[in-house]
Amino acid sequence: MIVFIIFLLGLSYNLWSHLNKKFLIYSPGENIKLQNAMKFTAILLVIISIIGVIILLFGKKELNFITLVLGSITAAGFSIYLGNIRG
Repeated sequence: MIVFIIFLLGLSYNLWSHLNKKFLIYSPGENIKLQNAMKFTAILLVIISIIGVIILLFGKKELNFITLVLGSITAAGFSIYLGNIRG
């Protein structure tokens, strides 16, 4: 779980740090919708990571599933959005 949470935080940092730089083949500085989606996803991933740390420290082992599902759905949702952007 620690590795997964670090992955989520790394992904969040990567999204946030590329708000005004080229991100893969896209230019978020020129596409406000993409920039907003990146901000929203980055913030959501940090929140999920914080919840994951709290669950890891104080919750039952089975509750870690919540972090896995939320993080995976968030990352997949952003990936699907990214795949549907029209140039």
